[in-house]
Amino acid sequence: MALAQFVPRKGFKMRIIAGRDKGRRLKSLDRRDVRPTSDRTKEAIFNILGPIVSGTRFLDLYSGFGGIGIEALSRGAEEVICVEKDRRNLKVIEENLSMVGYEDRSRVVGSDVLKALGRISPDFDIIFMDPPYGQEDLYLETLKGILDYKLLHPTGILVVEYDSKKEPPLVEGYELIKKKKYGKSGVLLMRYNRKGLEEK
Repeated sequence: MALAQFVPRKGFKMRIIAGRDKGRRLKSLDRRDVRPTSDRTKEAIFNILGPIVSGTRFLDLYSGFGGIGIEALSRGAEEVICVEKDRRNLKVIEENLSMVGYEDRSRVVGSDVLKALGRISPDFDIIFMDPPYGQEDLYLETLKGILDYKLLHPTGILVVEYDSKKEPPLVEGYELIKKKKYGKSGVLLMRYNRKGLEEK
């Protein structure tokens, strides 16, 4: 979920799709500048990842209201770190984590993502990033930071949500595993390539 020019549909609700807390409603804010990951896209992402989510360290960048990170926890992730800079969104993430009882397996980092990358312990099994649509420079800088700070485990998977109207470029150090489109959203799954692993 990321900040963007987005008008939520009337009565928009976030929910957990599957796992321990399947069907639980989560809090959100009716904000024009927040673009939540749709249930369709969220379900598709986790269907692709499948059972590998269980037991992982999971990093949720540009976390918004925390829906992706909490979905990972419901599906058995061992630890989730959510990074979000907006104070109102941070409060919602913390309330959602408390409501479903995941405080002991999660951490919320209130910071600009690019600044936070260098302060987070490395070797995540899965990293999800959903930067604001249309900000290619931010997308590129985030990918570079993940590589520079060795945040992804050598066998880890990076998931990127993007505007399906404009597919972002593939960055040196990564290779594409899979790409899919779901309406207005697209999803890229990537991992380090040989060059990326050598740089680690």
